[in-house]
Amino acid sequence: MKKSIFKSTGVLTLVILLCLSFISGCSSQKLSGDFNEEEVKKAAENVISLINARDSEGIKALCTVQMKDALTDEVFDKIFETVDEGGNFKKMEEMSIGGATDKSTEEEFAVVVAKAKYEIKTFIFTITFTKQMKLAGLYLK
Repeated sequence: MKKSIFKSTGVLTLVILLCLSFISGCSSQKLSGDFNEEEVKKAAENVISLINARDSEGIKALCTVQMKDALTDEVFDKIFETVDEGGNFKKMEEMSIGGATDKSTEEEFAVVVAKAKYEIKTFIFTITFTKQMKLAGLYLK
């Protein structure tokens, strides 16, 4: 039993480390003019809706190749388990949208930080999109 818990925790840690390395390699800035702020907001709300619906295939359909590889069934199980601890989704409380540029590739991203209220807990989602509106990063706190 301990082995499987460690394995799933290890996989989740790997995804978190990938996201953190992505974030640390980027500089925070204003949203690039190449993005439509309303489209980014709707895409982030869609990702959160898919998480609430436990739709891992729907989420994977939005992902970059790297995110598809990182978001295994074990990782999705952990994400859904965490969100389930919050109870039923109530509403989006806040959402801020900014930009980031990967220093090594100079690729620009849209970064959404969304505060979502559930019955028991409030979660902060950090969701990152490429210019093609592909999901490039997902972090849940």
